Amino acid sequence: MFSGAKVLLGVAGVFGATSICAICLPGVASDSRAPAALATSDTATVKLAVRGMTCGGCAMAARMVLQRVEGVYQADVWLESARAVVRYDPTKTSPEAFIAHLKKLTGFEASLIEGSAASEKSPG
Repeated sequence: MFSGAKVLLGVAGVFGATSICAICLPGVASDSRAPAALATSDTATVKLAVRGMTCGGCAMAARMVLQRVEGVYQADVWLESARAVVRYDPTKTSPEAFIAHLKKLTGFEASLIEGSAASEKSPG
């Protein structure tokens, strides 16, 4: 017999909820938040080295945590290279802030890759 939690998880999976590795990051089940809006002001991009990820669920959890930081427009995280690229609004957040947030919520260590910072000015 299926428990209610398993059935609910199965139904959520069918309808596109993003599951997280329950072994690597217990307590985080899904991300139902819509993608962040594209930047409308100046943006900056940094590359991070991320340590501690062991599976695809870890990389997905790191991406979700980074994208939940106010001012982060986009975060891409790759398990294979242990890297992340974060595009953000420097007037709302900083690499130090989202690195600390990542460490607090996931336990993953992250550091800036030297020479990776770039900024873009919006036209207008």
